Amino acid sequence: MATTFIETREYRRFLEFCDSCSHHRYIGICYGPPGVGKTLSARHYTNWDEAESLGITPDPMFMTLDTDGEFSNQGIFYTATVTNTPGRMDAEVKTLRKRVRDLCPIMKKFETEQKKREDEAFARGREDRKAYELFEPGEWPKSKPFQDFESKPTYDEVSKDTTRLWRKIEDPTRLIIIDEADRLKMPSLEQLRHIFDRGGIGLVLIGMPGLEKRLARYPQLYSRIGFAHQFSPLTSRETLQLFDERRLAADLQADDGGLAAIIRVTGGNFRLIDRLLAQIGRILEINSLCMITRDVVEAARENLVIGTE
Repeated sequence: MATTFIETREYRRFLEFCDSCSHHRYIGICYGPPGVGKTLSARHYTNWDEAESLGITPDPMFMTLDTDGEFSNQGIFYTATVTNTPGRMDAEVKTLRKRVRDLCPIMKKFETEQKKREDEAFARGREDRKAYELFEPGEWPKSKPFQDFESKPTYDEVSKDTTRLWRKIEDPTRLIIIDEADRLKMPSLEQLRHIFDRGGIGLVLIGMPGLEKRLARYPQLYSRIGFAHQFSPLTSRETLQLFDERRLAADLQADDGGLAAIIRVTGGNFRLIDRLLAQIGRILEINSLCMITRDVVEAARENLVIGTE
């Protein structure tokens, strides 16, 4: 179910971590167990749901970019594929950066202004051509090429100027976040180091616990790491806050025993909370109940694969 993103204490720590990597142009590593909100937080930080709605994807062949849209973000979000290669990753990251650049406010303003200049130059040229054709052959200015008569700047000159200025617009990307970084092999990690070295940007690698130890085996990359962030599960208070958000959307009610059981069973895991509440809703509907109790939570727990306490 669609819900409002809750900016927890852990997310605020993640935000400060990403801001530091972006500002100081460092490599940062973020690690934590599955389901604690690493990916969700990274997508929220980069405003990536909106990016995808505008057609920003890593696929170079996917050409449905919403040219009427405008996108402001804090970085690029890229998920490493299972069968990643350095060339593919480099091409897809470049595609994301180009598409974000094409939709950034500065670029949209530039395109609007330059299109106006080109339209005006084209209209002038059309009127000049009509006037030029009225002169008799051999009569000035018909005795000279039309280019000498045409008003300046011409449409071709404006078009060339557009290309020159377009290349000078700075890439807005200040941070690249790589999710599922555990999938990256040594060649892909070296490619990331190359992107980092040549780009003057920050880089964040997100993965499972142990990622930091694995990267320590690659001294050229590891020596560039400036920050590390361990992503922790929700606190009990934050779990209750998240439950309240879901409760309002699904009209759920719970007694104290039910709330305590939810906190105990989920252990502050985002993903497990969603799965558990989905099962609770099903049990309440099947049994025509309106209150979440300890027994309801335990019944829902039995239907989930969540490990042992």
